[in-house]
Amino acid sequence: MTGNALRLHVRHRTDLAYAGYARESVNEARLLPVDGPRTRVERMRLDVSPEAPVHTHHDVYGNLVAWFQVPDQHRRLVVESHGVVTSCDQPLLCCDLPADAQWAMLREQAFRDAHADFLMRSQYTEWGPRVAALAEDLPSPDGMGVGDWAITMTTAVHGAIAYTPGATMVDTPVEVVASERHGVCQDMAHLTIALFRRVGVPARYVSGWLHDPARGAPGESHAWVEAMVPGTGWHELDPTHPEPITGRWVRVATGRDYADVTPLRGTYQGDPTERMKVTVETEEES
Repeated sequence: MTGNALRLHVRHRTDLAYAGYARESVNEARLLPVDGPRTRVERMRLDVSPEAPVHTHHDVYGNLVAWFQVPDQHRRLVVESHGVVTSCDQPLLCCDLPADAQWAMLREQAFRDAHADFLMRSQYTEWGPRVAALAEDLPSPDGMGVGDWAITMTTAVHGAIAYTPGATMVDTPVEVVASERHGVCQDMAHLTIALFRRVGVPARYVSGWLHDPARGAPGESHAWVEAMVPGTGWHELDPTHPEPITGRWVRVATGRDYADVTPLRGTYQGDPTERMKVTVETEEES
């Protein structure tokens, strides 16, 4: 790890209440960060109520997945991930390859094959004419290196899309976001990924938590992106907050889009969910 480090106690709590009883509940959670270039996990655990054994494995993208089941009847399910994580600043983007060489590398078949999952259309990044029309109003990559263009484009998406809580749903298509030009962090991340992939830049979705004490918030779930820059590697970018990525961004999982990193998903038998409350708390530790 390099750069300024921030040691944080983090807690992500999901509280599900059912209209009656639920049973045979089978779930998986992507709520446990893993060590990486910007992240060191000191301790982390997932607690479930009603109490249930928690099993873990790594998925194809390296995310730590927790799996558990609650077979008996219950009226409420609480899933809490908590622990201590050190997160540091991302190094500034630096690439010695000339701009033409960077774009040429993106066109090489071996490079495309190695990053195929992050070049194709995916469930939440299916772009079409509306995204193409928006792209016409945004910066062209002509004359720019891949990384410089990605940074410029991320800032442009921030300016083009109004942050509007409640304006979209989890499954709102990027075509709608591009047309109506409002949404939340998830929408901006999906749109940015679509804009990158349509010109051949591999891009992936990052889910995590944002520690932002200046806003007086205890913490929040957040989404941003990574672009693959030839000669440099994966570089994180946030169209919602287009300043340099620092330790305030705590990575949890990555994938093609939100479908690969859904914090909690599962099935059960019984009455419908009556209420779901999600809270995130982050607190700096010495």
